[in-house]
Amino acid sequence: MVFIEVKSLAGVNFIRATDVIAVQYTDREKCNVVLSGGISLPCTEPASAVAARITAAMGGGPTEMRVEETANGDASD
Repeated sequence: MVFIEVKSLAGVNFIRATDVIAVQYTDREKCNVVLSGGISLPCTEPASAVAARITAAMGGGPTEMRVEETANGDASD
């Protein structure tokens, strides 16, 4: 499980990179991170900075998905 740090209006949050559905630009220095389950997290960072950290945490470009094999042979992402 890979967590990323995002600065929000209430402080700092750590979110799972795999739960991010979208990063919405709202202002030059603000964005909303949309998470699975319909949760919207207002952030006090530029959307490009948050999107870059998510991409790096996921191990590549926006269309790549990292799949690892567990000890019992099941694939998980």
